[in-house]
Amino acid sequence: MLTNISIEDAGRILAEEKVDINITEKSLLDSLDYVLAEDIKSAINIPPFDRSPLDGYAYRSEDTVNAAEDSPVTLKVIDNEHAGYVSSKRIDKGQAIRIMTGAKIPEGADTVMKYEDTKFTDKFVKIFNYLKPQSNIVKEGEDIKAGDVVLSKGMIIGPAEIGILASLGRAYVKVYAKPRAAILSTGDELVDIGGELKEGKIRNSNSYTIASQVKKWGGEAEMLGICKDNVEDTARLLKSSLKWADIIITTGGASVGDADIIKEAFLEIGCKILFWRVKAKPGTPIVAAKYENKFLFGLSGNPAAAYITFEQFVRPVLLKMMGKTKYNLMVIDSVLENDFNKVSVQNRYVRAFTYKKDGKYYTKLPYKHSSGVLSSLCGKNSLFFVAAGTGPYKIGDKIKVQLMDYLEVEK
Repeated sequence: MLTNISIEDAGRILAEEKVDINITEKSLLDSLDYVLAEDIKSAINIPPFDRSPLDGYAYRSEDTVNAAEDSPVTLKVIDNEHAGYVSSKRIDKGQAIRIMTGAKIPEGADTVMKYEDTKFTDKFVKIFNYLKPQSNIVKEGEDIKAGDVVLSKGMIIGPAEIGILASLGRAYVKVYAKPRAAILSTGDELVDIGGELKEGKIRNSNSYTIASQVKKWGGEAEMLGICKDNVEDTARLLKSSLKWADIIITTGGASVGDADIIKEAFLEIGCKILFWRVKAKPGTPIVAAKYENKFLFGLSGNPAAAYITFEQFVRPVLLKMMGKTKYNLMVIDSVLENDFNKVSVQNRYVRAFTYKKDGKYYTKLPYKHSSGVLSSLCGKNSLFFVAAGTGPYKIGDKIKVQLMDYLEVEK
């Protein structure tokens, strides 16, 4: 069993493990923020015909070669074409058709002049300058050509992608399914949020925090409640959950001590332990395991530690299960706004608030860094990674921080 390993080794081990990625079909609007599980080819040209990008007049460019401000060319208006309708008339020499944005270019026309640059009546229009053929015309297939791969497998579906799918007539699309996560908190000291807070008891905040993180990154979360510090009961609940859950995340019972039972429960149900304990604070006592192709994570019972280790180790696996294989938290350069006076013995993630001013990023650190202090994460949007053996850091030092709400694509 690998124990007390580096952050890098832990990340590499998890990245190399096989993940089951399930494919499902979603209606167009319901596919938002899912990952495409198929290449999308267009069967049509978009636009499907030459069209006007503006309101104006369609005509033959050659008829206005000599047009000038002091000597305009007058054309006879033979029709009025709205978007969605096609004129039955062909434009010949000296003629024009009034045309609206999106309407098909009439037969015989090769140019469109916008209203603002003309003078017109119901029967005639004056053109004051010459435009080359094909001016102000959006050509058939200019956006998308028939046979083009418009959207590639692995892309995240956003509003623009939904618009393209709609333009192609796709009412349903194949996507990677969202993983179902089972969330379990262990500890004799825990009561649920509606329970009586007797002496020595604390409320179960971890399940709600972790479930929220799962949902934030696109997974589906099911809270299993609280389990007492008992290997057999915990193992029984985990085994039952593996029948439907794609990933299990527990908090508590992962440290070194008589009541630290998660690792033993993982082994009891036949899991392969990938590693136990990582050289990082907070969250050293993380245990990662697999049961067949399903992942199980045992996180610290300390709220801030559970939160941060989820972001560093569970989140990448969760994203991978949704087909988001090339996404990491965005890392930026920032300027420290208050001192960090500790010399870090081991790697440490410090909660922080980062903002942008005058083109630069600045980072403020909280005064409380304890792994058990969840309130120090409230209002924070970033993590300052302090490598082992570094520090202290002073006001004005240049640092790197992870932005916890933004993903960037690996290059």
